[in-house]
Amino acid sequence: MRRWGIRKKVLVVTLVPTLLTTLMLGLFFTYSWVNNIESLLKDRGESLSRQLAAGSEYGLFTANRSLLSSLSNALLEEQDVRSITFFGSDGSRLLHTGPGSSETVRSEELTAEHATRISRENSTRFITPVFLQDLMIESMLDPDARQSMSNLREPLGWVVVEMSHIRTEKETYKALLISLLLIIGGVILSMAIALRLSRAFTNPVFELNEAVAKLKEGKLDTRVYTGAGPEFEQLESGLNAMAEELSKAQAEMQQNIDQATEDLRETLETIEIQNIELDFARKEALEASRIKSEFLANMSHEIRTPLNGIIGFTELLLKSPLPRQQRDHLSTIRKSSEILLTIINDILDFSKIEAGKLILDRVPFQLRDIVEEVMVMLAPAAHAKNLDLVPLVYNDVPDNIMGDPLRVKQVITNLVNNAIKFTQTGEVVLRASLEEEEADTNRVTLRLSITDSGVGLSRAQQQSLFNAFSQADASTARQYGGTGLGLAISKRLVEEMGGKIGLESELGKGSTFWFTLTSELTTSGEAIAPRDGLRGERVIYLEQQKTTGLAVEHLLRDWGMVVDRVASPGALQEQIEEAQKSQTGYAVAIVGITRHLLNSSQYCGLVRTLEIERDCRTLLLTPTLETHDTPLSGLASGHLTKPVCRDSLYDELLLLVHGIHSGGRAPEYETSANPVTTANVPRVLAVDDNDANLKLVMTLLEDCQLEAESASSGFEALSKARQKPFDLVFMDLQMPGMDGVETTARLREMDTGNHRTPIIALTAHALADEQERLTKQGFDGYMPKPISSGQLTEIIHEYTGYICPKNSGNGRLPVPEVRDTRRTLRPSTRKMQQDCVSVEESIQLAAGKADLAEELFSMLLEQVHVDRARIPELWTGEHMDELLECVHKLHGATRYCGVPELRAAANHLETAIKCAAPDLEHQKDQLLSAMERLEIWSDQTDWQQLFRERREAAETT
Repeated sequence: MRRWGIRKKVLVVTLVPTLLTTLMLGLFFTYSWVNNIESLLKDRGESLSRQLAAGSEYGLFTANRSLLSSLSNALLEEQDVRSITFFGSDGSRLLHTGPGSSETVRSEELTAEHATRISRENSTRFITPVFLQDLMIESMLDPDARQSMSNLREPLGWVVVEMSHIRTEKETYKALLISLLLIIGGVILSMAIALRLSRAFTNPVFELNEAVAKLKEGKLDTRVYTGAGPEFEQLESGLNAMAEELSKAQAEMQQNIDQATEDLRETLETIEIQNIELDFARKEALEASRIKSEFLANMSHEIRTPLNGIIGFTELLLKSPLPRQQRDHLSTIRKSSEILLTIINDILDFSKIEAGKLILDRVPFQLRDIVEEVMVMLAPAAHAKNLDLVPLVYNDVPDNIMGDPLRVKQVITNLVNNAIKFTQTGEVVLRASLEEEEADTNRVTLRLSITDSGVGLSRAQQQSLFNAFSQADASTARQYGGTGLGLAISKRLVEEMGGKIGLESELGKGSTFWFTLTSELTTSGEAIAPRDGLRGERVIYLEQQKTTGLAVEHLLRDWGMVVDRVASPGALQEQIEEAQKSQTGYAVAIVGITRHLLNSSQYCGLVRTLEIERDCRTLLLTPTLETHDTPLSGLASGHLTKPVCRDSLYDELLLLVHGIHSGGRAPEYETSANPVTTANVPRVLAVDDNDANLKLVMTLLEDCQLEAESASSGFEALSKARQKPFDLVFMDLQMPGMDGVETTARLREMDTGNHRTPIIALTAHALADEQERLTKQGFDGYMPKPISSGQLTEIIHEYTGYICPKNSGNGRLPVPEVRDTRRTLRPSTRKMQQDCVSVEESIQLAAGKADLAEELFSMLLEQVHVDRARIPELWTGEHMDELLECVHKLHGATRYCGVPELRAAANHLETAIKCAAPDLEHQKDQLLSAMERLEIWSDQTDWQQLFRERREAAETT
């Protein structure tokens, strides 16, 4: 009903009550009328039947048919009487008058108690019993007595009066028809009144609605006059007044529009003039941008050109033998040059990003390798400040992902470098975790966070930190340096790679910089070999730096090793002794120390005790060292610098536990078996107008033992190329006169179908489209300045196939980090063993004479040195008799010296040889191990001083 119109609602409200009332009254009166007709028929039938019963009493008593016939004929004249029938006292029909003579009355319908009425389809029978009446006066005066008397007698017969329904039905139909006509008339009258009233109410509403619609269309001259009543008159006046006000408002608005149009026309003319001026300004800005880009490229070239010479010759000088002070000065020069190069690279990267010319690679790479490279590169700066630099990459982080490894490494380097720069004490921790993984699309979202314990940032500083050329404050720029571009570049790089970057910091409590990296997983990378070689091995670990200990322990447990942590050197030594006593010694003891403990006598004694007395291999973890000539590094079997890399740690543990050299630990520097001949050495031409750069390139080429020539201009290069062909040309781009591009075009004209000279561009320009443009100009490759020897050798090998010999630079091999290779590492002893040397026992065996004991011990060492080489030879040649004799002599010599372990080993091997024991080889290995330990003890111990001290003590007493 909510959506019904006013007319429909008025009709419903008017008609429904009237129709309901009319129908109810019509039905009521029709029902009453029909009932009255039926009641009238019933009353007349009963009255006529009583009258006939009274009149036929004598006729039935005397059985006078003629009297009964006259009575019935007289009664048939009555309206609605159809037939009359008389029955005797026995129920037999005496007389029937009227139609339906064949119809009978059943005996059970003839009752003597009272008159009955039988309704049929077309008529109704009224049956009345006839009794003999008492004619006495008393009975006549007393009706009750008369009635009682009549009840005491049997009826004389019965009178049946049949009343027809024909006239009654006619009257009923007549009543129904009249009622129906009255109802229809009432309904029609009600509808007429309702329609009249609805029109009187809705027509003004429709007129008002139509007027509103016209006003809506803008016909503001519309007025409405309905004349419907006072209520509508008020609405009419309000609507007409509103229309008049709207008309005035429209006229005023039109006037304002005309004025605004005129003002807008003037404004458009002004804007058109400004657009012309802006177009000129835009052209000037584009030209300025082009000039700026060209200036940037030129400045890049001009700055990188001297940097190329500085860094290159510094590296060459560092390869030569120098005094320590000069080497320190050269290292400072190289670090300063690298810092300057980093600043230039940041400015160039920012320019690329702002110009929208940054191109990201999409190649598979291993995230853990990137993290470890950054940590190893920045470790010296962190360790110089005594900071704990730790990478924590969780197990669920996938390794093979797609992306730009160089840019990811750049972001991580910026964030970690900032953390180191602004942290004075404590630690810098890099954490990599899996934030989200989509199995359907094979995509993952990684979260990398760098947490430091540095100065922290306030909220105001955090808001502007990622803006270009912005730092925390001016004092920060003076104290810590930098351009303020690192975080801005990192933010743009992360956004270009589809990630987010942010920070959480509190002033004075450190900061956490984080960024997300969304990438696809790749299975195209090389399969990572499982590291199961150390599963089940027991390791004991002492670490001074808590977070580093957590990271190393995480790696060890990931490889299936059992790790026991201790808190002090004493606890470490005590726990190893207890483990050896229970025959469950440790495979390796890992000792991590800080910078100030490198020369600690306590740790030196600990490592010496573990290696010599306990025969337990020790792996030393230290900060980055300027030199490895520290007491600790010479004592321990293994040595790694922090932060620890996975491959290095695994290879070192594999060597210490099992004595296995993995494939990754193959010798890195080898001398070529075949000498370099002139026939297969390529001829190289270097072209550069800068004398320093040209000299550097020539020096690097000569170190590679190449046949190289130089040219300081394009004309000289063309002249030399015409004289003889070259296998490779390094061409500087910016040269006076004929630049590198024009020189390259001339050289290309000299190429033949059988020979095409590879030309590599040497330039300090670092624009995004530089390499593509150079390729179109005829160059085969691109090498940016400053030039490194590694880049140079790679390009030579790529374009000529020539492998530069490793002994470049004054004919000397580059010196790698060298481990002590005087002995072969053997696994740690897992059980308790006898002492290697006992000075007191030696003196006792020499009758208390320290001088004699020292002499006997010296003779034993000489014999051990000879026998250690002879015993393996005799064993290999299966000369068992000579071996027995050698062992017997050695056993005899040990009887006069305090060497319990060697004495026992020689005794066991001599017995095994004599008895041909099955564990003969094991006993031989035990003897060689004891001899090795004795030699190590003698090399690392001032045993002569020990004997002298015992002698002096004896003389004093």
